Amino acid sequence: MFHFAANLKPYTFYRGRGNRRFDAYLLSTDYIKEHIDLVQCVNAEKRILAADNGNVDKIGDLIDKFSNEAEELDDDRKKEEKKLENRYARPGELSPGLQSRFRNLAETIASASEKITDDSYVRSVLYTQLLMSPTYIIGMEDFTIACMTGLNIEPEYSCLPSSFYKSCIDRAINFWGDIRNGSYGNCSAEIFAGLHAIDFDTACIAGKRAAHAGIESIATGLAGVLRDKNYVDFRVKDGKVIGLPGPVPRPYMRTLEIATGLVKGYRDETGRNPNMHFLGAGTPIILPLLGLLGTAQTYFCTDSTAPIYDGWIAPTTSLYVDEPAPLKLKTYRIAQNWLEGGRGWDCNCPYCRSFAAVHPPDVASAKNWWVAEGRPTLDKYALYSDQPLTKWLPILSNFSDPELQQEAALTRVGHNHWLIKKIESTIRNKQTDRSANRDWVASVIAAYRNSHAAKAWKLAADEAWRIADSYVSKL
Repeated sequence: MFHFAANLKPYTFYRGRGNRRFDAYLLSTDYIKEHIDLVQCVNAEKRILAADNGNVDKIGDLIDKFSNEAEELDDDRKKEEKKLENRYARPGELSPGLQSRFRNLAETIASASEKITDDSYVRSVLYTQLLMSPTYIIGMEDFTIACMTGLNIEPEYSCLPSSFYKSCIDRAINFWGDIRNGSYGNCSAEIFAGLHAIDFDTACIAGKRAAHAGIESIATGLAGVLRDKNYVDFRVKDGKVIGLPGPVPRPYMRTLEIATGLVKGYRDETGRNPNMHFLGAGTPIILPLLGLLGTAQTYFCTDSTAPIYDGWIAPTTSLYVDEPAPLKLKTYRIAQNWLEGGRGWDCNCPYCRSFAAVHPPDVASAKNWWVAEGRPTLDKYALYSDQPLTKWLPILSNFSDPELQQEAALTRVGHNHWLIKKIESTIRNKQTDRSANRDWVASVIAAYRNSHAAKAWKLAADEAWRIADSYVSKL
C-alpha cells in the first residue's frame, strides 16, 4: 500500500477539524527533543513512525567540502564537451586525464564517508532513533554515491568499475546486518537498509545485492536527485547508451531510474517486491509514477519537506494542484493568470476556505492597479513583503508582518499536504488493479504533457514514465 509519510510537525499532526491525520509520519533524529510529545501521540494512535537517521546534513557538509574541486572538474568537462557537437559526454568520451580526476575525487569521498560513519556515530544515531519507539528505522548509509550525485560525478565522467559502486552498496548492507545482529545495541524496530544508487544499472545492482543479503525493506535517498539542476540527452541501461529526444532535466528521469532499478533488481532475485521508502520524494507528478511500481500488498512510502518549503519559503512559494495534472504552481504565476482574466485561486479545501473567509481576495482592486501600471509581467517579488498586490491577493503573498505571514504560509502548507493526501488516496485505490493503475498513470502523464508545464519538464516526465512502464508492462 502506498503511503506519504508527512514530516512530523504540530501542523502536520494537528491538521484541524475535518482533516484526517496521515497514516505514516517521519521524524529525523535532529528533531526528537522538540517533538517528543508528537512522537508519543503517533505511537499512542498506532500510526506508522519512521525514524530517519539525520544524515542529510552530514551528506550536505561533505558535498560542501568537495564542491570547489567538483566545480573545477565540471568546468573542464564542459570545455571538452564543446568538441562533441553540442551534446553531453557519453561514457568514455572525456579525456583519460579528466576521467582519472573524477575517479580520484570519488575515491576521496568514499574515504571521507567511511571516516564519518564510524562505529561510534552509527551507535549514537541508532540510540537516538530508538528513543522514538519507531515502527521502523532508516538504516545507516554510506554517503559516497549520494555525494557523487550532488557533486555531478557521473558514471560517464569517471568510468568507475561496477566494483566501486558495489563496495559502497555492500557497506550499507553491512550496516543493516550489524544493526540487526545487535552490534550497535538491541534494535527491535524493523530496519530499512539505506541504499543509494546513481542510475538504473547501479540501482539494479543494489536491489540484487539486498535480495541476496536477505533484506526485505529498502530506503533510498532521492532529495538530492530531485534538486539536480543538470540536463542530459541520454541515459544508460544495461550498459547501453539510450539517446533522448533532446536535453531534459535529469531529476525525474533519474528518480525513476533508481526506483525502478531497485525494485527490478530485487524482484528478479526473489519474485516479489521489497518494501520501499523513497526519502525526499514529494514532487506531485512523481508520486503516481512511484506508486506504479508498487502493489496494494507491498509497503511503498515517500516523504518530503517540499510541501512545507514550497508553501512557506519566500519569495518563491508554490501551491499544488492535481487538475489537469499533478503540478506545482508558482504563486506569482497564479496571480498573473488571475489578473489577465484567467482562472484564479478558487480552491475550496478546508485550509484555503478558512483563510479566504478571514482574508478574502480583492481581485478588482488588484486588476485596477495592474492595468494602471501597464499590465506588467509579475516576477517572484511581486507578492513579497509590502508590494501593492500583497494586500489584494493575500493567499498568494508573503508578508512582512510575521503573524500574517505565518497564517498565509501555514495555509499554503496545509493545502499542499491536503493535495498530497488526496493523491495518496487515489494511488492506493488504483494499486488494487495493476492494469487499471497503469492506465491511470498513463492518463496522468498525458494530462501533464498537455498542461502549462515547461516543455523540458514534460519531456522529463515522459521519459520517467517510459522507464517505469517498460518494467511494469512486463509484469
